[in-house]
Amino acid sequence: MVAAISAINSYSDPEYLKILQELMQLGITPSGNKSVDKSKLEQTKTELIQKIQTKQEEEQKQSLQVQPLESVQDTERSRMEESRLGAMTLSELNKMYFGLN
Repeated sequence: MVAAISAINSYSDPEYLKILQELMQLGITPSGNKSVDKSKLEQTKTELIQKIQTKQEEEQKQSLQVQPLESVQDTERSRMEESRLGAMTLSELNKMYFGLN
């Protein structure tokens, strides 16, 4: 971790500094190579998003199994909730980045 902090202080590329900070927030040790670190970050973000979406889909399936048949009004509400999944995914990702629960 000390090497990562010294790496941040030695680079002046703002994009790479942001990549290094995000990697450290996720608990990943930077390699010192911008392209490698950038691909690590993108891969980790993709994996996190997939995990969050899978979790949300499982929760949604469980709630559908428990709930009785919905009326037309409830169906409209469900459709509106489905459209918010992207915002919920972003929210979960931000929670993981900033360590909020």
